[in-house]
Amino acid sequence: MDFCCGATMAVKIRPLHSDRGMLLTDVPFLVCHTCGNTVVAPSVETQVTLYVHHCETDGVTQASLLDAVSEAEIAEILSTYEPFDSETDPYVTEDQVDHMLDVWNFAAEIGDQHWIDEIKNSLHLLHQVKMHELTQFHFASTSSRF
Repeated sequence: MDFCCGATMAVKIRPLHSDRGMLLTDVPFLVCHTCGNTVVAPSVETQVTLYVHHCETDGVTQASLLDAVSEAEIAEILSTYEPFDSETDPYVTEDQVDHMLDVWNFAAEIGDQHWIDEIKNSLHLLHQVKMHELTQFHFASTSSRF
């Protein structure tokens, strides 16, 4: 899954902490710039799961994903997605809203009410983020006049 809130997710390299306390560094994560949803990059998810399991089984408490996945694979992931900029606030684009409305129409055509409810929740989130954007813009515009 590299798609969330109607847009392609961005990539960020960060450590992963397993449930059993193992620390795996250099893991590519995909992050949604709208809602913050974060997942391990799908192309290495299986390798990450297996490597963490092997490390935990062998009693290893810290390792690098680069021990199990080539730098070229990581570089390919980094070149496929835009880098995640944690300095920027969440934002919404018109394309995201258009895409979600297209998906809503398709869900309505096939009569999938559960999917429609999920899309409503996503659109509500997009609306909240957009309203926050507008409030921040308005505040910045009015405060710079003084």
